[in-house]
Amino acid sequence: MTISRREMMKRAAAGAAAMALPLGKLPLQATGTPRFFTAAEFAVVDELSDMIIPTDAQSGGARAAGVAAYIDARLAESFEPEPPARWRAGLKAVEDLSRELHGKGFMESTPEQRLAVLTRMAATPESFFGEIKGSTIRAYYTSQVGIHDDQQYKGNVYQTGEFAGFDPT
Repeated sequence: MTISRREMMKRAAAGAAAMALPLGKLPLQATGTPRFFTAAEFAVVDELSDMIIPTDAQSGGARAAGVAAYIDARLAESFEPEPPARWRAGLKAVEDLSRELHGKGFMESTPEQRLAVLTRMAATPESFFGEIKGSTIRAYYTSQVGIHDDQQYKGNVYQTGEFAGFDPT
């Protein structure tokens, strides 16, 4: 079997493009179901992350960036037992706090009640808030939405002007 140089370049480019796809989105889109979270847990993570980085004029927010799917994929692939256990315990604590404050689960609460739960979590240093906030930020700012829409990253471009970079001469 012979292959032309042009065909080889096409196949190499297609392979490189496939490898560059965001892995956090693939598992959920391919199966339609979360890999680590239950459907109810996934909904809570999706809502919490979207409350932390909401949609605004600049970008689509955490939900548009697929933050919950990214977190789900990372936990499904975890070699260590501690991170998945922390997330399960943290999500249970969110549900418990919501029931304590409002008498119903987090997703059954109104948006104002959900905000009250998130605010209470943020005020408690040992709460799950640090984990969800850190993971949300990491996932968002490594996504196309976070990098290109929010940060307006244009890639490596030539900078002109007075502060164009270091000149060793």
